[in-house]
Amino acid sequence: AVVSTQSGHYEPGRRPGPRRDLRETVQADKMPHSLYENLTSSNWQDRYAGIAELLELAVKQTADVRNCIVRISDAFTPRLKDPNSKVNLYALQCLLRMLPHLETSLDQVLTPFTEQLVPNLASQRANIVTLTSQILDGFRVHVDNPQLVCEYCRIIKSQNNPRIKPIILDKISDMVRDVHEVRPKLVEQMTVPIIIEHGDCLVQTNGVNNLGSYVGRLTCLLYQCMGNRLLAEIARIKPSTVGTVREYLVSNT
Repeated sequence: AVVSTQSGHYEPGRRPGPRRDLRETVQADKMPHSLYENLTSSNWQDRYAGIAELLELAVKQTADVRNCIVRISDAFTPRLKDPNSKVNLYALQCLLRMLPHLETSLDQVLTPFTEQLVPNLASQRANIVTLTSQILDGFRVHVDNPQLVCEYCRIIKSQNNPRIKPIILDKISDMVRDVHEVRPKLVEQMTVPIIIEHGDCLVQTNGVNNLGSYVGRLTCLLYQCMGNRLLAEIARIKPSTVGTVREYLVSNT
């Protein structure tokens, strides 16, 4: 089910908290100055130490870290694709461990985190891809799910890497039915254009990691939510695509 971390269920009235004014954050910042110095250092060992320091703070001073999440994000998120492989890997490992502590504070900084994380999905290093995928899955537990669907749809629209798109499409599909139950218009507004844009992929869906199979999964799940309204909406926006989508659904549902 769609979840938030406090109640275990999505709360329709819940919205991401307002982004804190940076001046207010700095004044109230209870983080040691060494944290920011280390995270932004030109020395990879200092950056590594800064990540370890942040993990310890997230466990021991959880509320303070949440309150400073915007400034921390500015310093920490570049480490998620750090040019030093040891720092890059350690940052991902620690973020995965920090997710339960950061919880809903991540709503404020979701885009900066995904912008640094998503390129890792195209890495040649399997452990980097696996860790990144696990973190993105962790967002489903700790981040507002409708916001997360919107963020992943934004990534699909701006991302052309053939190794990244299938993974993000799969994560959208994992959430689409649950989020549609609570925010149907939002889901339809964000996902129908993706199906239309990638409708040609449905013609060929064979092969491992073929993009068409992932577009097809999303199409079938959205059809379960919308029924024939999906076809009507596609016909309204791009009539030339509706025949392809209909044929795919006939063969796969």
